[in-house]
Amino acid sequence: MSHEEKEFLSLPRYPALIDLQQVCWLLGIKLHQGDILVQKRLLVPVGKRRIRKARLFATAYVLELANDLEWLAKVKDAFSLYWEKINANKDQAQ
Repeated sequence: MSHEEKEFLSLPRYPALIDLQQVCWLLGIKLHQGDILVQKRLLVPVGKRRIRKARLFATAYVLELANDLEWLAKVKDAFSLYWEKINANKDQAQ
């Protein structure tokens, strides 16, 4: 756990809008896994995406999702499907 992550997670109150890295810290996942969730639309940024602008997420929304067991099951399935597809592509390439 990095110093920045420890510092963020120990805040008495989180900011209303956070970036994907901070979302990943809250959910206990890696940044590449957060990218998978955004691609699969399981994690939706606030507002319209602007070119070269960071995606921001509502902290309240992220914390709500973290308590939703059905959503967590979908997340686990999305990760599994992602890696199954990657591994299948590797097998086909060989």
